[in-house]
Amino acid sequence: MKDILVIQGGGRANGNTSQLVDAFIRGAKEAGHSVEKIPLNKTEVKGCIGCNACRYGKPCVQKDGFNELVPKIKSADLIVFASP
Repeated sequence: MKDILVIQGGGRANGNTSQLVDAFIRGAKEAGHSVEKIPLNKTEVKGCIGCNACRYGKPCVQKDGFNELVPKIKSADLIVFASP
């Protein structure tokens, strides 16, 4: 069993990207995998400013949702990026 993290872009909650992601998740769960979906339209992630804090194991200086994503990214066996 794999731990899969799906990071979904796209602005519409039931748009094409969301429908494709949901189909992928159904298939992955049927195959016995653990899946977590993170919709970026509900999580604020700002652009990198090159502070290099993450390079040295420190949290990003920007106070956004990325700091909560880092442990999930590190622990995932597979990361799926879905965008329009």
